[in-house]
Amino acid sequence: MAFEKLTSAQPQVIQLLENSIRKDRLSHAYLFEGERGTKKFEMAQYLAMRLLCTSDDKPCGECHNCRRIKHRTHPNVYVIEPIKNTIRKQQVIDLQMEFSKTSVEPGPKVYIIRNIEKINLQAANSLLKFLEEPTSHIHAILTTENLNRLLPTIISRSQIVSFTSVPDTIIKEELVEEGYPEEASSIVSRLTNSTTDAFDIASGDFFIDVVDLVKEIYNIVNTQEESVIIYFQENSSIIYQDSETNNLFLSIMVLYQKDILNYYMGDMNHIVFKNEMNTIGSIAKVKTKNRLIDELEHMLSLQSRMNSYINKNLAYDNMLLSLEKRVSNG
Repeated sequence: MAFEKLTSAQPQVIQLLENSIRKDRLSHAYLFEGERGTKKFEMAQYLAMRLLCTSDDKPCGECHNCRRIKHRTHPNVYVIEPIKNTIRKQQVIDLQMEFSKTSVEPGPKVYIIRNIEKINLQAANSLLKFLEEPTSHIHAILTTENLNRLLPTIISRSQIVSFTSVPDTIIKEELVEEGYPEEASSIVSRLTNSTTDAFDIASGDFFIDVVDLVKEIYNIVNTQEESVIIYFQENSSIIYQDSETNNLFLSIMVLYQKDILNYYMGDMNHIVFKNEMNTIGSIAKVKTKNRLIDELEHMLSLQSRMNSYINKNLAYDNMLLSLEKRVSNG
């Protein structure tokens, strides 16, 4: 586990947990809440390793205990996940039975329940009895993406720890480390603040095709060697696969348009399509700032209406016609 990235992604959470350990004030139950992909489960594993690591530099991530926690084989760490989208009573009963046994190994015990908002009422009532009778050597870590769906009684018995969106730099680094190209990683990191969603987008069947489509649209806008509308009509079938791919296309168009505007403003650091600098620069030189902003606003407006009942073909034709027009900077 890359603890450096975890520290960069959620520095306030790391600080809170470390201060609690140092002052011997760890809560018996934590409720990690935040949107999908904000490293809540990784942080739960971090805390378990921090408590059970045998190294002087805790957590090391490499000792026997840390490795077993990572691979979910440590007897003192118990993980519950939804089965068919539900956490059931028997799962909580199994947890209670496991933790009622005499410890095979020394040290505290930690149980982690992922997506606690998916617990059914019977299971929640069983869990509440467990939470109401805290034991000094047992720590609960509950994670949720939707705090509003939890029973108030579970919330009131836990210390809430809020997770913020993961910085795009961290998402990009993780994608590059997994072998995704630099440019693709940059694009995805601007599309989502969730590491989980980022990997889903980057590995999607049509992601590269959609990126290539956007690049070619702007290349044609720049060269004017053919009609961008005709090209789009002949090559845009992929974006109609489903609503997600359709939205992905518009989101990437918005990113490219912002790159042109950033180039115009001289802000090269925030350009995502760095391999497209020649095309981006050429377009920026023949359009005014106001024109670029108008085109961007057109895209954003279309993006907000895309899930409504509109004629998508006509809407895209109008958007592309706007891009095709040349305006001198004068």
